[in-house]
Amino acid sequence: MMELPQSARSYSLEVVIAAPPERVWRALTSESPAWWPKEFHTSDRALRFVIEPVLGGRAYEDFGDGDGLVWYSVIGLDAGRELVLAGHLLPPFGGPAVTALRLTLTNHAAHTLLRIQDDRFGALGRESPLDGWRLVFDGGLRLYVESGK
Repeated sequence: MMELPQSARSYSLEVVIAAPPERVWRALTSESPAWWPKEFHTSDRALRFVIEPVLGGRAYEDFGDGDGLVWYSVIGLDAGRELVLAGHLLPPFGGPAVTALRLTLTNHAAHTLLRIQDDRFGALGRESPLDGWRLVFDGGLRLYVESGK
């Protein structure tokens, strides 16, 4: 049996979005299929990415007909302000590890400050998830909200 190196890492990112927190929250929790980047799907079978903003809800790729891949479960919710997710990081995506993702919205003048905190525990490679989260939350969510859709 091969021994895997164990570690814990914390990554953080901030994205400023030119919209009120209520609009950003609605897009984050109810409109993810519209802004989640297709290049950030794990499979070409993925039809959409869904976030269910309720305790015990899922964040998952929907392949249709009940098939898909669950990324996270919702373990914390402060509606309009914070979404806390926990998931498993599979070996093809940098694990095996556990990840806790905290998304916090703060009203910041005429903008919303989105704080992304990703804490990972387990067998972790050297790669940071921040480029991927920039693609999702800056290149996806922020651009979608600021486009006025």
